Amino acid sequence: MKKTREAELVVNDVVVASVEVLNSPQYDAVVVLTSPDVALPQQLEEFVLAAQQLDSSLAQGSSPAVLRCTLVSSGRLVLSPIGSLTAYDDVRSVYEAARAGVRRAAAAGSRRPVLVLAPHPRWPRAELVALLGALEALYVPLQIRESFPDQVIQLHRLGIYGEAVSVPLQPLIDEAVALELGRGLTRDLTGTDPERMTPAATAQLLQEEFAGSAVSVRVLDDAETILREYPLFSAVSRAADTVERHKGCIIFLEYVPSEYESTVMLVGKGVTYDTGGANIKTGGGMVGMSGDKAGAAAVAGFLKVCDLLRPQLKVVAALAMVRNSIGEECYVADELLRSRTGLSVRVGNTDAEGRMIMADLLAEMRERAADERQPHLYTVATLTGHASNTYGAGYTAALDNHVAAAVGHAQALSDAGLTLADTVEVSTVRREDLAAHRGRALGDQLQQVASPSSVVGARGHQAPTAFLLLVSGLERGNVPFTHLDIAGSAGLLPNQPTTAPLLSLVALHGLVKSI
Repeated sequence: MKKTREAELVVNDVVVASVEVLNSPQYDAVVVLTSPDVALPQQLEEFVLAAQQLDSSLAQGSSPAVLRCTLVSSGRLVLSPIGSLTAYDDVRSVYEAARAGVRRAAAAGSRRPVLVLAPHPRWPRAELVALLGALEALYVPLQIRESFPDQVIQLHRLGIYGEAVSVPLQPLIDEAVALELGRGLTRDLTGTDPERMTPAATAQLLQEEFAGSAVSVRVLDDAETILREYPLFSAVSRAADTVERHKGCIIFLEYVPSEYESTVMLVGKGVTYDTGGANIKTGGGMVGMSGDKAGAAAVAGFLKVCDLLRPQLKVVAALAMVRNSIGEECYVADELLRSRTGLSVRVGNTDAEGRMIMADLLAEMRERAADERQPHLYTVATLTGHASNTYGAGYTAALDNHVAAAVGHAQALSDAGLTLADTVEVSTVRREDLAAHRGRALGDQLQQVASPSSVVGARGHQAPTAFLLLVSGLERGNVPFTHLDIAGSAGLLPNQPTTAPLLSLVALHGLVKSI
């Protein structure tokens, strides 16, 4: 389940191993997270308390500090405060402190730090969350690794010390590394530029990543087949298909264990670059749009975690990989298209391409769901600026159809995600959202975009979800479906990808067992 270098556990090209002492000569720094609620290592308690009495900022500050301490490896001790916590704080404070502490150790010259894990009374998974924060600090973006490796500090080893952890340490490390390998794949896909990670390059990377694994990969890139089976996707891809390296494709991933009781079916938005099409993004609006493939990337990362942890859960996924280009072949507003389900769809804005490329794939998932065991369908997409405006940076919007809402699925996802520092807000589809996408002109059954645009209009992230329900047939029947809008949570350039909502899905569907 893990990558190895001479039988050692490796993630982000860094050896990760448990340690039994804080002064091992193999390491050159020790990182301790400090909080009134967290016990200090016995060996360091007296030293740290004395230091905090001498300098109160060490106890009350918000930034890591480096101290000289002869009790630890190389005499370098990093204290990283979790912060002054209120009733409204959550376990993200632990994640951020661990990440900041490892980064501070690296900035101080450490290349082989040790992270001290300790339980927190408020958060049962605090140790795992801290470890995930530390592992993120080890990540180097794919294109930097490939072309500019000298521009970053690369750690060599990360030790994990767990004097008071509430579970066996090695299984905890194994799970954290599996999660980080999945998240690393997500970051590699999301954070690369539109020429390095074209649809075809994405397909090649995933074929290599899953070669010989428990995840099967099938790539559909035949334009005639795509036009026949997924006509709304085809319309978006039409302009890009005139340039060979930009041609769209659909990547199907599937994980099927020998025994399982339920099935997760995911469609990920994989727009490798979004110009807005004929409704071109102006005023600098294209910056960061290479990250418009974050939904597909998170889905791929979830499959990677499934391959490593082997849950008893069937997973079926479709990644809609396309470039929304401008040109003489681009689809335009006022076009009338036929969906996979036979509905007439009037185009209103070519910058609403995300719902278009997922619509027919979602309809196909609904068709397939009849033959699956306890299926639940998801779409994952950086879909609307409105979701970001509504909830702010770092929050995924989750919207259930009537079947999923009846069992509180979005709320369960939100509760599960919070245990792993992946925040989800619950939103609701209403009758007005469905009405907003009913056809207006004679003979039109659906309009792709409500007016005004989703970014500034009322209910701008709820209504597009309603379009997906209508065009796929999921507004009726008994198939549960949840749309995840990650426009505010994915992390687009110049920020590092967050990998949301991967950890929420992992937590909800029981892939984590150690805690």
